[in-house]
Amino acid sequence: MIYTITVAFAISIFLLRFNFFRKPQKGILVLLYHRISDEKTGYSVDKFSISPQVFKKHLSILKKHGYRSVSPFEIDNIVDKKLYLKEKLVLITFDDGYRDNLDAAKILKDFGMTGLFFISTAYIGKQYNGVNMLKIDDIKKLIKMGMYIGSHSHFHKKLSNLSKNEIARQIQISIEILKQFQDIEDFAYPYGDINYNVINVLRDLNIKRAYVIRQKKYLPNQYNSLNIPRSIIRSKDNTMDFYLIMTRGRAHF
Repeated sequence: MIYTITVAFAISIFLLRFNFFRKPQKGILVLLYHRISDEKTGYSVDKFSISPQVFKKHLSILKKHGYRSVSPFEIDNIVDKKLYLKEKLVLITFDDGYRDNLDAAKILKDFGMTGLFFISTAYIGKQYNGVNMLKIDDIKKLIKMGMYIGSHSHFHKKLSNLSKNEIARQIQISIEILKQFQDIEDFAYPYGDINYNVINVLRDLNIKRAYVIRQKKYLPNQYNSLNIPRSIIRSKDNTMDFYLIMTRGRAHF
């Protein structure tokens, strides 16, 4: 009897830990990566860094399970035609603009997939979190490889702490710098930080899509286009975690 209870308890903990009680979700899977590197920095970004080998494994799993990589410019058509209810779709995004994202882009291209890279423009060609950031030529290479870029503001500040005028300045400077490479329609909130002032500025600047951090799939009937949820990938996530993120939007309870 005690053995049966112990086994049942262990199974329950396992199911809770790995979120199996949640049903697989429909919708667009939007993944959030940061660094694709083994190098440690001693900064908090290490919690969200994975190796190129793990990244390749993630892409292999997505391919194996029939996911199609989409670009941000496809989102409107996907929403209009409700393709997210019929197909397995993934939008792969990266925040901050680390230089190793160029390696990630090469891996994506090898897999026949694309990525959306959100860049904090104040750090182009500099260091941030003790890491080299993308240079101007690197951004050009991303575009040449068929990748997409978006704004992550200029100085990567928590925008809700700023006045509306300063919010507008931070976002507008970033857009002005990036639009020399590509039309900028997408924005990722630094730290996932959001309020009505930020949203109103994005509307004024004709940003079509903006992304938060929320471990869910993107269902357009639940979230509007300036509040698109992304599932963040952490260094501690294992293959089981990734499978659950892929199918349910989140791995942990």
